[in-house]
Amino acid sequence: MSRAGDGRTHHADDGSGALRRIAPPARRFLVRRRAVLARLAVWSLAEAVQAFLVGYGVAHSVDQGFLAGDTRKGLSWLAVALVAVLLGAPVIRGVFAELAGLTEPLRDGLVRRAVDRSMAQALDAPGGTDRAAVSRLTNQVEIARDSFAGLVLTLRSFVFTAAGALIGLFSLHPALVVVVLPPLLGGLALFLATLRPMAAAQRRALAADEALGDHAARARAALRDLTACGTGPETARHGADLVAGAAAASRVLAGWAAVRTAALGVAGHLPVLTLLAAVPWLRGRGVTAGALLGAFTYLVQSLLPAVHTLMTALGAAGARLLVVLDRIVGPAPSPTFTHGTRPKPPPPAGQPVTPLSVTDVGSTADVGPPAVAPAPAPAIGGRGSSPAVADLPRPAPTDARGSPRTNGRPRRSSFGP
Repeated sequence: MSRAGDGRTHHADDGSGALRRIAPPARRFLVRRRAVLARLAVWSLAEAVQAFLVGYGVAHSVDQGFLAGDTRKGLSWLAVALVAVLLGAPVIRGVFAELAGLTEPLRDGLVRRAVDRSMAQALDAPGGTDRAAVSRLTNQVEIARDSFAGLVLTLRSFVFTAAGALIGLFSLHPALVVVVLPPLLGGLALFLATLRPMAAAQRRALAADEALGDHAARARAALRDLTACGTGPETARHGADLVAGAAAASRVLAGWAAVRTAALGVAGHLPVLTLLAAVPWLRGRGVTAGALLGAFTYLVQSLLPAVHTLMTALGAAGARLLVVLDRIVGPAPSPTFTHGTRPKPPPPAGQPVTPLSVTDVGSTADVGPPAVAPAPAPAIGGRGSSPAVADLPRPAPTDARGSPRTNGRPRRSSFGP
């Protein structure tokens, strides 16, 4: 008796194999959209200038304005910071307008890829079913689209905002960068160390979800056979095992999420504490009160929010994106068949089609012997109709992974046109 997921091959690596498989089509996808990336970079550069001006204006409003007794000059520098904040609204609008040029082609390409793979597997093994294709075509494609959009937004924001904030800190005083940068990099390194095991946990959770959905679909379609064969209790026990496996995979994923949260606390809060503790040392090296206030502005308003958003996106959306893209674009898993044996291959061209029987079709679920005794069934249209069947177009050739081939060469996988 075969069970859901027995025929599937899930990659149990730590994420590096999936990254190697996804990298070539990802590069081709991005290269074909260089114009969109260039426009995104222009808008992001404006965001970096905004981050620089906010802290710089606050620092000079204190040093050259209020502490120097020139209130008008201090207010003028604060007005510069205020204008920089207000100009962030059109920048964000421009970023979202360009983002659609990346996310929508990605979704369309993944839908085409999922459909092509399912059709190729159906043609390669007639009579089998791959119910996981529904999950790939609907839920997983939307997960990939949303995760990719969030990842692009956060990566772009972090790179340019961090560049503007660090340049601002260095312009105020180089010692500020020496104090702030080490704890920030330490937190990021700790976080990056959790990405691969968390991606593996995410992959196992998705595999368990697919296996549970496949089992539920087969059991629902075979209720009559389950009752007739008396295999209902065994099917229920198998379903309970799948539920327990899915719950265990979710618990492992939650454990790695806790480690990620700890890394987030180190990178998101330790730089502020370090800067507070280093105030006497910085003051002894000529760092002014305005520079210190500007440094805190850079950390609290620009740098640390960008780090927090980046780590949250990489830990959640990044892991989901890697796993889902590998399941859609990577090697095709072996399909799950609705009978204990692999379906018979189609007859070669010119050979008459053998009439079907109940044993050829098989039971609707892998839950024991068929509920109906084997008996010959007449072919529709008789044997005289077999030449018409033989003249039908042959299935497109595929390789061992289920990917279409053209002139003996595999077609390059890609996310979109």
